[in-house]
This record gives sequence, structure tokens and C-alpha cells, in this order.
Amino acid sequence: DPGFEALRERLREVLDSRVPIRTHGRGSANQLSSSQGCSTSETRLSQGAGRIAGVSRASIESPGVSFSDADERRFGRIVWSIAAGAFLASFAMNFWWPILPLYLQEIGATSKANALFWVALATAVQGVGRLLTGPIWGGLSDRYGRKLMFVRALYAGTATTIVAAIAHAPWVIVVSLGMQGVFSGFIPAAIALTSVSVPDARLNKSLGVVTAGQYLGSTLGPMCGGLLAIYFGYRGAIVVSAMLPAAAAIWIMFAVPRDVTAPRVARAVVKASSRRFRLSVDMARGFSRTFWVMVVLYFGLFALNQMVRVSTPIALQDMLGDDKAKTISSLAFTLAGFASVVGVTLIARMLAVKANLRQSLVLLTLVSALVVPVLALNMGAWVFLGGFFAFALFNGASMPATNTLIASTVPAARRGTAFGLASSAQALAFIVGPLSAAWFVSVSLPLMFIACSGGFVLLTLMLLPGVRGQRVAPVAAAGEPVRT
Repeated sequence: DPGFEALRERLREVLDSRVPIRTHGRGSANQLSSSQGCSTSETRLSQGAGRIAGVSRASIESPGVSFSDADERRFGRIVWSIAAGAFLASFAMNFWWPILPLYLQEIGATSKANALFWVALATAVQGVGRLLTGPIWGGLSDRYGRKLMFVRALYAGTATTIVAAIAHAPWVIVVSLGMQGVFSGFIPAAIALTSVSVPDARLNKSLGVVTAGQYLGSTLGPMCGGLLAIYFGYRGAIVVSAMLPAAAAIWIMFAVPRDVTAPRVARAVVKASSRRFRLSVDMARGFSRTFWVMVVLYFGLFALNQMVRVSTPIALQDMLGDDKAKTISSLAFTLAGFASVVGVTLIARMLAVKANLRQSLVLLTLVSALVVPVLALNMGAWVFLGGFFAFALFNGASMPATNTLIASTVPAARRGTAFGLASSAQALAFIVGPLSAAWFVSVSLPLMFIACSGGFVLLTLMLLPGVRGQRVAPVAAAGEPVRT
């Protein structure tokens, strides 16, 4: 077939000229290896066309190969640089979120209830924006580069926060958060960039570092934002927070190498595939069944987390009254933030040594199902705080494994799109979770915690057959395969 022969010649030219084209571009080896009629030698040839973070082609082609100290240091610098960017962005976004109702009263909200109405409306608009645009930005990242989309999202975070800082009426906050939902979304971009910047054997650990940076930022942000609001006012605190994502973007531009795509080779692959190859079911339909199972898990984890978090202040208020509830609620969420960091950095890594990713997620969701009913016992504030801490610990520990499984079920060339879809699932969870909590609280608060426990049980049962036999998608990354 002329098209196939042209593709073969083009790939040979790429290798002969030693053009550093990564296989996580649109014309990756994964698309070739998933096609029928492509020989082993041709697949190996196409796999040799990529480099990850500057690793030689010989290392990429040899499974199980060890990396040099220079390669290991390079991987570490990349991951910690991305994690620092995620920390700064999350830190900045959480600067002004706790003071938002107070800021709204300052710029025109007529009452506390009216301020909360504007917060709810702005949050809903933001969620809808993320829900609709997540896959679009993910697809563009696969085409033009994940680093480019991460930097774009960070600058968009700065621009939309500046709009909030100059707001003169509550409706401007709705516009600001709506624009943020449409144009930002830096955490999925950071995860997608990490997933194509390190070998798959180091993916779980690397994603854990990035997730820890995110959680640490969301933990420290409210405290620092509150202090700045005392000295500089609400508007001043928001202005400071607006500068941080731009600073993170500048850092990423210099500290993280660009993930290069190969659009010309990609077009050749698509053209040849349409003429000669019969694509596999997964590639024809876009994503595998296992991928969608993991997206549902992603949605479930965030929705249940939101249900518990939104209901926590109400539960403490019922136990302690209004005055004590304010102080204890702040303590609860601070402890939960640190618990999430500990879960990501310690619990997730310990489980990664003892079990594969599927077993880890089954264990973590099952333990979460056992912990949540403690919150319904009404045995005092300290018992509740202990249960809330344990819930945050195990829920946070599940994130690296979930992200790793999402990445490992798709070719590297489509990971931007994959995490864009996961971002939409997360946005939907942020809408469904609080709405579900509001309904349950109107009926019975203990019943809501029991329902959340049942939700975790369903996630556990879904994982048992859903990821059985899952293997890592073939990508041009060196090292041993990720254990799933």
C-alpha cells in the first residue's frame, strides 16, 4: 500500500536524522502498535522515534533498563518543578476562597444569605465551565503540548483573579469564576504534563509528589489569605493571590522541558491507518472500558468527599453550637488538609510497595467506607475530628493511584484528553456532591454519612471486576511496567 510505505519511509527518515520527536505526540507508537498488520520491527522502529525528558532512544527501547544518576536527577527536577507550580497555584486559589462571602458583602451583597447565594451561583457557573471545556483543553494539550496548556492555565488563573480583585458588584465575581472554569484548570494540566515527563515506572510516585503539592497549597492558602486580609483588606489579599499563578507559570517555562509533538508523523499515521490498518476496539471507540471505570471512580471519590466536607460544619454546629463550631470547623479543615498531604506522601507510597494499584484502591475505598460512619455516631467533637482526619487521610491517599491508573489505561499521546475528561468528571462531582449533601441534610445528617459509606462500598465493588487484568498501555518509556 503506498500510504503504508510512505509512513515507513517517513519514520526511517526521522530516526536517521535523529529528530527528537516524542512518542506522546499524536503519531505515537501506541497508535501503530494497536493496529493490525503492523509488524514487530515497524512498531519497534516507531517506538524509537521518541524521547522522554532527554532519555536516549536506547534506554526507551529496552524494558527494565536502569537509568543513570543524571537521568534520575532530571526526572526529580521535572517532577518537583511541576509540583512547585501546582503548589503555588493551589495556594493562590485558596487564598481568597474562605473570605469570598465577606468580600461579596463589601462589594454589594445585601446580606449574609445574599452573599452565599452569589457564592453558590459563581461556583455553579465555574463548575459548568470546567465540565464543558475540560476535554477541549485536554485535546489541545495532546496536539500542542501539555506544558503549553499548563502555562496557559496558570496565566488564565492570574487574569481571572485580577477580574475578581477589581470587582465592584457581586455579579463580577460570577464572571470571574465562570472565566476561571472555562480558561483555567491547572491541576489536570499539571497531572497530564507529569504523566508524559517521566517513565511509567515512576509515574505513581511522581503523581503523588504533584498531588501533595496541590494539597499542601490548599491547606496553607486559607490561613495565609486570612492573615493578608487583616493587613491589606480583602481586595489586597486577592491582588496578592493573583500574582502567584503567573509566578508559577514563569517558573514552569524555565524549569520544565517542553513535551514535543510530531504533527506531520501523526497525520501520516492517521492516513495510513485509514487505508491499511484495522484499529483495535479501544482506539476506534477512543478509550477503553477500564479508563471509563477509573473516570467514574474519580467522580465518585470527589463527589463523596464534597458531601462529607460540606456537611462537616453543620454536624459540628449541631454538636457544639454556633460559637464553638466556627473555631472547631477551621481546625477540622486544617487537620484534614495535612491529613491529605500525609496520605499522599506516606500512605500511598507504603501501599505502592506492598500492593499493586488496583489492590491499593480497593483497600482505600473499603477503609473509607468503614471510617465515614464514625461521623454519624454523634459521640463528641473529638471523635468526629478523628474520623474526619482518617477520612481525609485515606481519601487523599487514593488520588495518586487513581491518576496513575487513568494515565496507564491510555496511550501517552492521548493523556491530555484523558485528564481533560477526568477534570470534567471532577467538575460534575463538585456540583453533584454539595447538592446531594444539601438534600440529605434536610432529611437526616446521620443518614447522609451512612449513604456516603454505601457509596464507597459501591466504588469498591466496581473496582473488583473493572480493573481486573489491567495492564499498562504500551508507551515509549523505559523502566519496569507500572503494577496495576
